[in-house]
Amino acid sequence: MKKNLSELWREHKMLLVITSCIILLQTLVGMVLWNRLPDQIATHFDFHNQPDGWTSKAFTVFGMPLVLLALHWITLMVSSTKYAQIKNLHSKVKFLFWWIIPSVSLLVMVLCYGYALGAQLDIGRIVIVFLGLVFAVTGNYIPKVRRNYSVGIKLPWTMTDDENWHKTHRMAAPIWVVCGLLLIVLGLTGITTWVPFGVVLAMILLPTVYSLALHIKKKKQ
Repeated sequence: MKKNLSELWREHKMLLVITSCIILLQTLVGMVLWNRLPDQIATHFDFHNQPDGWTSKAFTVFGMPLVLLALHWITLMVSSTKYAQIKNLHSKVKFLFWWIIPSVSLLVMVLCYGYALGAQLDIGRIVIVFLGLVFAVTGNYIPKVRRNYSVGIKLPWTMTDDENWHKTHRMAAPIWVVCGLLLIVLGLTGITTWVPFGVVLAMILLPTVYSLALHIKKKKQ
């Protein structure tokens, strides 16, 4: 782990600093807003935009960013091992991999602080539009992903067969793009209950079933 950390720092020092600062921006903003924030801050919401989970102000401002920062660094360190081979990923796929947790941290900051300060935010819409954007962009690039242990549709049969991996990702790409765009539309129109869940389920099940069918067909040959 120490070796991975030193290599990661040596090769991506500036990017690590920038992404880490973005994640810790939640702490800086929280300190500025400290006196205006309630002692308990809503950090989880149900389908109807009603808060059903709270954390203390101190944990929201200091703890959550540190948890996200640790997750960011651990993910990148694990992905820098020879098993993950993230160095061999397409540059745009690698860009998405680097920026997903910083993007999530910005989303969390806006939603938690905004709601705590009384802003009229439709949490469900914002989250679904964000997910749709992530899936649509990811779907555009997953055909370029070579077999690895960090990014992609990692199933037992895709991880042991380059042909299965390639065909599965080629098949999943347009589905993810279309479903991602559909999620954006659903979010913008306020359909935030079970329909988006069904869309995400389809994104998972369709490539999985297709990949398994390829595997079974090849075993029979």
